[in-house]
Amino acid sequence: MSSKASYGQFCPLAMAAEFLCSRWTMLILRELLLGSSSFNDISRGVARMSRTLLSSRLKELNERGIITKTVTENSQHAEYRLTPAGESLSSVVFGMADWSQEWLQMEPALENLDADHLMWSLRRSTKPHPELPNPFIVHFFLPDQAKGRQNSWLLFKGDEIELCIIDHGFNVDVQIEASTEELTKVYMGWSTLPEATQSSKIILRGPKRYTTIADQWLGRSRLASIQKQPEALRAS
Repeated sequence: MSSKASYGQFCPLAMAAEFLCSRWTMLILRELLLGSSSFNDISRGVARMSRTLLSSRLKELNERGIITKTVTENSQHAEYRLTPAGESLSSVVFGMADWSQEWLQMEPALENLDADHLMWSLRRSTKPHPELPNPFIVHFFLPDQAKGRQNSWLLFKGDEIELCIIDHGFNVDVQIEASTEELTKVYMGWSTLPEATQSSKIILRGPKRYTTIADQWLGRSRLASIQKQPEALRAS
């Protein structure tokens, strides 16, 4: 770490903040802690970060002993894994997220939504359900997005769920139509799916045997159960 980026203090908090608080680093750690290991998967979780900067941050985390980088003999693709030191950052990363969910206003975060990150997060948190067929395909239509970015599909195959942004002529079981904001609110627990569907802010199309249990298989953030503090007490 260069002296320009140093706080010049022996305080352990200052020493950790010098690299943990650099832009995007905490979000990269979030993706690794949530199970992403390939460069492409990490990149999809931080979609607005340049791949050049991501490569630089991963290199720094590797040099600091936070992650390891492994390239197998049969593949040219690297895998990134957290070291014990990296794994121990779980309480730091998720503790910050928990605090934000409870104490920060949500409105500023909704001004500049990232639909790519939302869909990637839904893919990770959506759950297989025994009453769903195999395969089961959900089409998401976000009319507020640019024309080429309005459609995404989640493919349930056994215990695996894949995200696809190209239409391969899928035989869709359920379609979900919503604005990015409304879908984000449900995902984050700031609204519920029944509330959103009853007000037609989110529209479900498909057999009732699938749509009536949508709140059981449609993913929500791990933070969704954290209740916000009264508005007067929140930080902005």
